[in-house]
Amino acid sequence: MNKPANVLAGVREGASLGPLEITVSAAANERYWQAAGVVHPALEGGALYPPIAANLTVLLFQQSCPHAMIQTRQLLRCHRIEPAGTPLVVTGRVTRRYEKREREYVDIEAVVCTTARPEEPIWTSIVSFTPAAELSS
Repeated sequence: MNKPANVLAGVREGASLGPLEITVSAAANERYWQAAGVVHPALEGGALYPPIAANLTVLLFQQSCPHAMIQTRQLLRCHRIEPAGTPLVVTGRVTRRYEKREREYVDIEAVVCTTARPEEPIWTSIVSFTPAAELSS
């Protein structure tokens, strides 16, 4: 495995990310639930699937750093329930940059709210990323 290029060079600790406005349709939400093999009354009630917050964190970070990343850790805190189809806004910040085992890492904290209630989080997602290794030719 080759050491990845320094794709995190422009990512600054403390930098703000977003906003990213997005709506997860009922059909997409149901696909998330089904792919996870989850059967739950919340799905039947139309609730957004909480682990979608991980994907939203990835999309948020990719706005600033479009390179291939490996998600190495996630901490998800669920604050409340919202139905699928609700317009969402994702904001965040780079909370930490560090090196471990000769690899660079970055921690991103993302907060997912509705556009109607931007001060009341649905989810808080903290994700650690490291650049994907470059393939040799």
